[in-house]
Amino acid sequence: MEEKTTISKNRKLPQAMDYELLRKEGLRHIESLSSDLWTDYNVHDPGITILEALCYAITELGYRCQFDMKDLLSDVNGNLVSGQTFFTAKQILTVNPLTINDYRKLLVDLAGVQNAWLIAEDVQMVNGKTVPVNEVPIYADCINDQLIYTPNEHPLFLSGLYRVLLSLDYDDQFGDLNDGDIVTGNPELVGKYVENEFYFSIELDAWKNADFDFAQLAKDKTKIQSAVLSAGKNGWTCALTVSGVPNPKVFGVTISKLPESGKLSEADAQSMFDNKDWVAGIFAQYLSKIKLAQTIVKSAIKTLHEHRNLCEDFVEVTTADTDQIAFCFDTDVRPDADIEKVQAEIFYLIENYLNPPVQFFSLKELLEKKVPVDEIFNGPVLQHGFIDTIQLESTNLKKEIYASDIINLLMDIEGVIAIRNFQMTKYKENGEPDNAFKNLKWCMPVKPFHKPVLRTDKSKILLFKNEFPFIARYDEVKDTVLLLHAIRSRNKLSGLQDDIPVPKGAKRDTESYWPVQYDFPLVYGIGEAGLAEGVTPERKAQQRQLKAYLLFYEQLLADFFSQLSFSHELFSTDKIKHTYYAQFLADIKNIETIYKPNVASAILNDAISDPDATKAEKNEWQKLYETKETFEDRRGRFFDHLLARFAESFNDYALMMYTINYEEQTEEKISFEELSTAKILTLQQYDDISANRGKAFNYFPQIVQVVGDDVQFLPDPTKYWDTDNVSGLEKRICALTGIKDHKRRFLYCIKQIEIICTEKEVLVEGNKVLKCFHSFTVTPLNGTQLISKEYEIKTDAEAALADVINGGAVKTNYSVITVGGKFKISYKDILTGVNEYNSQGDATTAINEIALEFEGTCNDPEGLHLIEHILLRPRTNQFDLMQVCLHDCDCPCEIDPYTFRASVVLPYWPGHFDNPAFRSYFENRLREEAPAHVMLKICWLNNDLMREFEVRYKRWIELLAAYSFDKIANEADFMDANNKMIEILERLHSEYPQATLHNCDESKEGSNTVVLNKTVLGTFKT
Repeated sequence: MEEKTTISKNRKLPQAMDYELLRKEGLRHIESLSSDLWTDYNVHDPGITILEALCYAITELGYRCQFDMKDLLSDVNGNLVSGQTFFTAKQILTVNPLTINDYRKLLVDLAGVQNAWLIAEDVQMVNGKTVPVNEVPIYADCINDQLIYTPNEHPLFLSGLYRVLLSLDYDDQFGDLNDGDIVTGNPELVGKYVENEFYFSIELDAWKNADFDFAQLAKDKTKIQSAVLSAGKNGWTCALTVSGVPNPKVFGVTISKLPESGKLSEADAQSMFDNKDWVAGIFAQYLSKIKLAQTIVKSAIKTLHEHRNLCEDFVEVTTADTDQIAFCFDTDVRPDADIEKVQAEIFYLIENYLNPPVQFFSLKELLEKKVPVDEIFNGPVLQHGFIDTIQLESTNLKKEIYASDIINLLMDIEGVIAIRNFQMTKYKENGEPDNAFKNLKWCMPVKPFHKPVLRTDKSKILLFKNEFPFIARYDEVKDTVLLLHAIRSRNKLSGLQDDIPVPKGAKRDTESYWPVQYDFPLVYGIGEAGLAEGVTPERKAQQRQLKAYLLFYEQLLADFFSQLSFSHELFSTDKIKHTYYAQFLADIKNIETIYKPNVASAILNDAISDPDATKAEKNEWQKLYETKETFEDRRGRFFDHLLARFAESFNDYALMMYTINYEEQTEEKISFEELSTAKILTLQQYDDISANRGKAFNYFPQIVQVVGDDVQFLPDPTKYWDTDNVSGLEKRICALTGIKDHKRRFLYCIKQIEIICTEKEVLVEGNKVLKCFHSFTVTPLNGTQLISKEYEIKTDAEAALADVINGGAVKTNYSVITVGGKFKISYKDILTGVNEYNSQGDATTAINEIALEFEGTCNDPEGLHLIEHILLRPRTNQFDLMQVCLHDCDCPCEIDPYTFRASVVLPYWPGHFDNPAFRSYFENRLREEAPAHVMLKICWLNNDLMREFEVRYKRWIELLAAYSFDKIANEADFMDANNKMIEILERLHSEYPQATLHNCDESKEGSNTVVLNKTVLGTFKT
């Protein structure tokens, strides 16, 4: 029921605006505080006058506090001031596609896509057997405790993989983009046959089966050698031969209904195909059509990868195959019915029944229907209006076609009396009827994942008026059907309002202050008129005393007005220096006589003019208004309020996040600046980390380029590495745990290399050497090892090697030596490499790569990598398979290492990352924020293992994109990178803080306690 707005007869004012309430409350306080000294509370008493003036001033403050928030947070132009964390409905209510319906909406919103379906079944029937739908079937070998490709009774059904089927739009120029048919006229036959011009329907392959190279040749008339037309029992066919192609291309030709003037002769039909210009024109149009269809499908692939969900992937994206069905029945119509219009309505309703269109609605329409705003914006952001989920679900692929449904629809057509002799027949691609589905009367099954389409050319509909049969004119029926589609279809909307805008406010004056003393009667002498001339010094002193007494209230009230005026700063994420606001009252008459000359006024004015509560040293502002501690407490609570709007909290993070002082073995509380930065970053990007929390990274980023008439989709290498193209979970967990940089980048640092010498001056083959270890392994991009961990280094070389590690000249001090016919790397005259190289060039290349890493700058190591196991699945049966722990297949959850599983890799060495309490907090928070169905393995790696992993990870990402672009050319390299990723994931393990053992009589204070699975045992402490 619509609400009515009325004015209440007994309107209740807010307390701050209720003068009588304020006066009554003030009197109550006066009586309780001064009843022993003051008993006269009548209106003539000066104390009551002061109370009444202050109450009146408070009502003005209360009135301004009642201004709409849009007015308080607006600038002079009525726009929202900067730094506010207010998001529109489109920003904060929409999400990355999550459900199948969300993905369907996203795809239908694309130009050229009429409908879309996602098939999530994890099994399929092949030759009567159930097999997995992934690219290559995988099976569990329970006896040998491994996964295999050999079929057995334990198939592995990977979940999270989708087959995407598209239905393309009807194009005004090319017709139905789902097929390759070209309908063209025959200008040479016009006039030879009376009434109607003949139409040829050239039945060519749809885009996914099309021979683009042949079409490119056939559109050039100089390449056409012959086009031979022949008639068969199922219609005409044409064999087209072009130069450069050994075999002719055979395709079907359908000729439109014959006119009354006579039958089209074979010679006339052949004459059309002897016209090379006409045939070349057909293939030029055909090539444009299949390119357009291919571009739409590629656009859908690009869109899907940009919105892919975590631990999910798309196995195939293509157009849906069709089941072609013809209908034959008799229709009784009224004598005054327009038979062409009736038959057009019949075709139109049957088409809509077989493939219902998806309707778009405007925001205004849905709001007028009283649809809740959160339901309107539930789902992905669309560019062409809004889609109703219930209506979308009614457009799913049909499994059966029922005659009763169609007859009920046809009976609603104006002029139709009855439907008789209803039959349905399914046709094959070659135009022959399918005998298994011929002349069915009640139900026609549709092949799984096929789209039923109407074959109008094979359908036969007779219309009867008073039992006399009539045949509608084909060309008029066709035009009427197109007109009905144009009138009744709800096309994709554009240019309409698609968001609820932020309300525009009116900037209000909330800071100007009218002094309370100006409201006093003139007899007090403290108003604008002041004292009369010639008053006594005693009277002047009394006036100044009262003004000084009232100045306390004046300053307090004026500061409240300033606080209200700058409230937008309190709720902003901008950097501010104070949370209290004040104004210096310099315009009150004779105010200069109240302040102590050149002292008090200067201090107060300077403090208010330059407020700063962030400085460590106490300034005048902090003494008068706000200390540093008060500022940090209030600013933090405002941030907590803003976060609470989104049900977020940093309390656990603040408690857990400590700065570790390893030298003194103490923990210091996180700084206000660090905590505030984390909160601000979270608030500023909350619309992104909220809507895309389940979004995966785009492993197939693409750039769209238009070259002439071609639209090219090219890989975008800038999105592989050193990029923010990471999953929404990574962005979100980084924001919520204070990690400033969520980009995918190298976290390891070769400048963190450390030499650990375990023995000094030991004899090795008669020489005194140091036996030292590097804490890293240097590997090039191809993953092969260049330098091992262990080195034998002479004593006098220790300082020189330290210089190299600290950024010295690597190239000049390294050289290549020959040992046993093989090349090895030497540092001066010291052998440092145990790997052998086949050429001096290979060894020199290794030196250069080592040098580049020493010379390079280090990234901030606080970060993480997330690897989705579903992307490591095999694409052929030559790929390595992940390890499993089957236990004789007793636990089904352990059979599948790919489905909804991911590994998270972090460095263990940055500050608090090595703190067990923070690790526990971080791991719990990561699992809380991850989708509930995704299982995570979390590993904290050392610098050595992190480098090896990241080198392989970077190469795998690059080759995954290359493989997605061209599977044939990049299969071998991608398989090698995928195998190496699987191999290193199996070796990942967490590093833990080192613990020490102590004598029983030693104090345990400051010691690092040994905790199972949280520490590694170090050396005995002496």
